[in-house]
Amino acid sequence: MKFIQDIEYQMSHDPLTNIHNRQFFDNIAAKSNLDFDTPVAMILCDLDELKFMNDTYGHKKGDELIKATANLLKRIFSEIAVVAKVGGDEFAILLIDRSKREVESLCELLMEELLLQNSLKKGPHISMSFGHAYRSHSKGNMDSLFMEADQKMFQDKRRRKEQKLVRAGR
Repeated sequence: MKFIQDIEYQMSHDPLTNIHNRQFFDNIAAKSNLDFDTPVAMILCDLDELKFMNDTYGHKKGDELIKATANLLKRIFSEIAVVAKVGGDEFAILLIDRSKREVESLCELLMEELLLQNSLKKGPHISMSFGHAYRSHSKGNMDSLFMEADQKMFQDKRRRKEQKLVRAGR
């Protein structure tokens, strides 16, 4: 029985971070799209400096950055949401049956916790762009929800790059 539980865990979790993997996330999103009709929100996150970290300090340091990010997201969201690593340095949080205001408050909390963790200088500095989207009904809306969150994440990434260029130009 333990063997089967181990296999099931490995099939649904990312081995580096021990959070859910893309397959698990996609399965939950598909169920929300077809089987349930509930308020749903998605937050997509993307690390801004992973390539720099890998190229400058090596992939072991890049892995530490990914793990630190996963731990931060787990600490904030694991009790209330599905947290998954959906790409090399991309994370997704799926919040089911939450109000739009709750989701906005959680995004603010994520930003505050990110700033706090970086100010404490425990572990690698995490620079992350993110975007969120909300729908009052999940059924038939999961693709558009993902696309909107993804679009907002890339807007945030672009804004952060522009700010960095302005600061560097001074």
